[in-house]
Amino acid sequence: MYLILLGVGAGFVLLSLIFGELAELEGTVFSFLRPTVIAVFLAVMGGVGLILTPRLESYFVFGISAVSGLFVGFLLNRLVIVPLHKMQNTSTHDKQDLIGTTAKVALTIPQNGYGKIKYTVSGSVVTSPAKSDDGSGINKDTDVTIMYIQDNTYFVKSC
Repeated sequence: MYLILLGVGAGFVLLSLIFGELAELEGTVFSFLRPTVIAVFLAVMGGVGLILTPRLESYFVFGISAVSGLFVGFLLNRLVIVPLHKMQNTSTHDKQDLIGTTAKVALTIPQNGYGKIKYTVSGSVVTSPAKSDDGSGINKDTDVTIMYIQDNTYFVKSC
């Protein structure tokens, strides 16, 4: 029985890693029921059961295995999965919110050409392709204001 749990759990872990989170229950009471957490619970329960079966009575083995699986699944969810989901959700930004933001030219923008700007979003420094909105050249390390964004190019104006 424990060998089957271990095999199913390990297989489920591999499938979850390969195909990602297929069944998200985020934001519900059951948000801890993620496929990866279930898979780890099954794998740990099976592994602990296999180790303890020759040493203890079957009802003790089942209880200890189940508690071990729940504990490791809880730790995985709380310490790894939830923080990763929070980081993923806060690292994206809406480009239109950047209009009016001050940036610094990271790579000189030649006259009627393209360069690169850098700016800070949610504590992270981001670089993007940029062009002067009036076609003039802008030197490196010059402060600029993002005027508008078109086709992933940031059109900027010197401050």
